[in-house]
Amino acid sequence: MLNHDLLMINETDVKAELNPLLDSLLSVLRKEIEIYGELAQVIALEGEALLKPSLETLHESNARKETCILKTRILEEIRMKAVNRIAPVLRLEERGLKLQTILSHAEGNLGRDLRDCHRELRSLVTRISEENRRNRGLLDASLAGVRSNYQFIGNLLGGGSTYMGSGELNNGGLSGRIYSERG
Repeated sequence: MLNHDLLMINETDVKAELNPLLDSLLSVLRKEIEIYGELAQVIALEGEALLKPSLETLHESNARKETCILKTRILEEIRMKAVNRIAPVLRLEERGLKLQTILSHAEGNLGRDLRDCHRELRSLVTRISEENRRNRGLLDASLAGVRSNYQFIGNLLGGGSTYMGSGELNNGGLSGRIYSERG
């Protein structure tokens, strides 16, 4: 019976010490949701800017994205400090401690709120990843077009070599030039 009472006292002490730390973590997660939401919006707008590019719009988009990324890095450091304060209370190793592990120790409204934040952050990260993939496709297509045009213009202007290194006729490139070198 004494052992059971000591266990109950210890659990009460842990909860009393843990809940303020979890509240602090929850606050950081909510701020991260706000910033990741802003980043998702910036990346979506970047896709629109890539469809109708202007140098000014692209610079503005990059500046906003860099600001969001800086904010996320700062919040990540704050979150890691909060997790590092939680680990010893739960008697867990700080290294590699994940939010999912902490969630299993959170109870009541606090636990529900932390789980909601975790779900929302995962959703935002997925959305950001998909938007980035879409934007990368736009950039890759644009770059392929630029390379193709560059090669085409290079062939028109330079004409390339008529003969290959082996002495055979090179039929691979365009044969004409758009200007004459003779005076």
